[in-house]
Amino acid sequence: MRRALSVAALLVVACSLALGEGGTSGAFLNYAIAPRSLGMGKAFTAIADDAEASYFNPAGLFQLNAQEILVAHSQLYGARLEYVGYALPTKELGTFGMSLINYGSEGIDSRTPENLRYDGYVFAENAFIAAYAYNPWPFLGFGGNLKLITKNIAEYSGVGVGADAAALFKLPRPFSFGLVAQNLIQPVIKLANIPEYYPRTLRAGAAARLLGDRVRIDADLVAVDFADSSRRSLALHGGVEFEIVPDVLVQRIGIDANEISVGLGVQRNWGKMAIGADYAFLLHYQSAYTLSPTHKVGLFMTFAGYRVWIDAQPALFSPTAADQQNVLWMDIRLLTRATIKRWQILIKNGLGEVVRSYSGWETPPLRMTWDGLDDAGRLVSDGHYYYDIVVVDQRNRPLSFSGSLTEIHTRGPKGKLEIRPGQQ
Repeated sequence: MRRALSVAALLVVACSLALGEGGTSGAFLNYAIAPRSLGMGKAFTAIADDAEASYFNPAGLFQLNAQEILVAHSQLYGARLEYVGYALPTKELGTFGMSLINYGSEGIDSRTPENLRYDGYVFAENAFIAAYAYNPWPFLGFGGNLKLITKNIAEYSGVGVGADAAALFKLPRPFSFGLVAQNLIQPVIKLANIPEYYPRTLRAGAAARLLGDRVRIDADLVAVDFADSSRRSLALHGGVEFEIVPDVLVQRIGIDANEISVGLGVQRNWGKMAIGADYAFLLHYQSAYTLSPTHKVGLFMTFAGYRVWIDAQPALFSPTAADQQNVLWMDIRLLTRATIKRWQILIKNGLGEVVRSYSGWETPPLRMTWDGLDDAGRLVSDGHYYYDIVVVDQRNRPLSFSGSLTEIHTRGPKGKLEIRPGQQ
């Protein structure tokens, strides 16, 4: 070689150490790729319920009901990690996912054997991942992915192909269990005719969903079998995710062998779509905090797919017990994978108390009415009202949504009654 790559080697080793496996080949494929999982201590195997499942546990893709796009940026030590993911659920063919990953750094210092400065160069690893998941039963999904990997260091480059297999089991409630065998087809990349083998890795995870799914706890065990079989490593990861405001604000905390992480997520729902942002902050305690904290940011959008929601009119409703024509119209919007088996609608007041309930079998009517009365036939009080709707299809797959319904206002504006002397 014309270049002495000592500085570059130190940089690459530092980046690999930051990824947590001490220089393991392909560690960027066994780390965590988005702020949500990073904020949970890189423990996500048994949850895997968003587009990142393509990367983390492809079997988890079967849980998605809507199309999702996820983009993320991670700051590392002298490098950066970029990610774009997409998931597409279908009615009968399972769920498909795609991920594009770029890990690297530019402008790396290069020297000749005489220590003369040479032109700076690029180090980069890229991966294209095509994933698929299918669930023969509502509680069990299987998945796998194919990976095309490229690697570039200065003028050297190579290409490798790999594959993973995975499963996700969601019984007994509220528990779930995930298992991923990474690099069953082992990627091998040659740089300057020197082969580099990506190690086979086994990820096993267990998770629990508590308090009506507002709290999610995940613990992962990761076993890495190095290519030369001379050594193996075990790593534990754990994290908690808590919805402070359901479907709006989420807090996360996690820990692994190297870092403590905290994170926040926000999102906004609009009927059949949602947009959100995630952030994670990682402290490298294993280095006695010598390594500076790192920041991870990401954006996601879910749209189309399979959803259920209610459009209600009018936005301001003044019901009267004696007038049965004065009603709130509720149009039910329904996109499901299979025929509906049963359904339920709950109308709640501002305190979360159920004032009216509807339920039935098979497909719900496309239009329903509410007369402003509770289940006992009494006129409800003024205030804002919300709804919960749940439908379950023939394969016992639920779809649910909660949203604003209407504002009830039956009292007129405040006024004054003036009485003058001498007037009747």
